[in-house]
Amino acid sequence: MSQHENKRQGTLYEKKFVVRALEEGLDPHPCPGEYLAHDYLVTNRAGSVFKVQIKGTQIIASDERRGPSERFRITAGHGAKKEALDCAKVDVLAAYVEPYDAWYVIPCLKIRAKSVWFYPGNEKSKAQYEQFRENWDYFLG
Repeated sequence: MSQHENKRQGTLYEKKFVVRALEEGLDPHPCPGEYLAHDYLVTNRAGSVFKVQIKGTQIIASDERRGPSERFRITAGHGAKKEALDCAKVDVLAAYVEPYDAWYVIPCLKIRAKSVWFYPGNEKSKAQYEQFRENWDYFLG
């Protein structure tokens, strides 16, 4: 995918996030440029503000070592060099897995690496981030 197509897809994921956040009773506010580590500020009804980075994927990643399990990868970083998330600048990673229409709302402090793996099609998965699937309540507290 070209850089232009990646930017277009990223914009689409951001717009999907805005719609879903509004449906969840949250108020998303866009940031004024790509120089910040977060994409949106999200305010809850109590007035708490969260810095959110939004990522998405539609591509199934293969791994010969793990067998035929379907998995998806997001690179949790920002900037041209994809620097690791700085939890002083980002509170939450909102990751969208398009083929499953699934959002993962992950507190930054729970992210252990730049590559974050998701297994949404595996109901028996005990993968590290499945507990954050559709974790919209995070924004309430």
